[in-house]
Amino acid sequence: MQKVKQLNKIPFGLKVKTLFSGKLITIGLFMLSVSIIILMAFLPGVDFQDSKYDAESVSETKGLVLAVQETNSSLNGRRALKYEYEFYQEDRSVKGESYGYEVSIGVGDTVAVEYLKDDLGISRIVGTKNGAFGIDSFSFLFVFVVLGLAVIGIPIYKKVKFFKMLKSGFKILPAKIQSEMRIPSFQIGKSKPIYRLTYSYEVSGSIYTKELYAILDEYSINRIRMSAMLVDSHNHTQSVVLENLPIRMRDYIVEKSAIGAK
Repeated sequence: MQKVKQLNKIPFGLKVKTLFSGKLITIGLFMLSVSIIILMAFLPGVDFQDSKYDAESVSETKGLVLAVQETNSSLNGRRALKYEYEFYQEDRSVKGESYGYEVSIGVGDTVAVEYLKDDLGISRIVGTKNGAFGIDSFSFLFVFVVLGLAVIGIPIYKKVKFFKMLKSGFKILPAKIQSEMRIPSFQIGKSKPIYRLTYSYEVSGSIYTKELYAILDEYSINRIRMSAMLVDSHNHTQSVVLENLPIRMRDYIVEKSAIGAK
């Protein structure tokens, strides 16, 4: 019978490297980084006030255009303009600015201005916005941020469970390949195929199976085929293919297990 092993003091650096290793996490971090960089670059020009302009909250008056300036922002090849204007409310002068693409608006023009009844500091020329870009222009980036977080979060969650297994107790057991599928079944240039491997392992007379999907070259798949299995001593359905772990993590487990370290 295989002895139950525990690893309670895994080096912090090794934990971090293991958590953030893998192709999926690299892809997720790339998606997340690019999306956030683009969002941060354009964030100052995004109109976050648009949803506040509902019919019950807004009043309209006349205003005078004080200045029109080109901005560095553009959309669909059109340069955004910043309009500075002034309007009066109860004999009080209120100045504001809004953004749009209407070149016919000029200095000295009288324009319709809408403002929030409860906050005169939020206003805009009718037909313009409080930013060069509507928030809907970046909705696809928010989708990429969510996808990036999901691509990162799912494998990290699995690795956190893996670390808990190492701490609570595990066994290293022999495993056999029950089935193997290669997608595609033929080589396309220098690309690495996706393998689906189904392993079986035995614990206390019961047979369990484990599926592994991996993108591997010929050398790595031969090594994976002969891998042992790390099995949770409390839940035998939870297992990890030893050879699919990052090399340093795999070697650490093998070394510490061999000397029975806690």
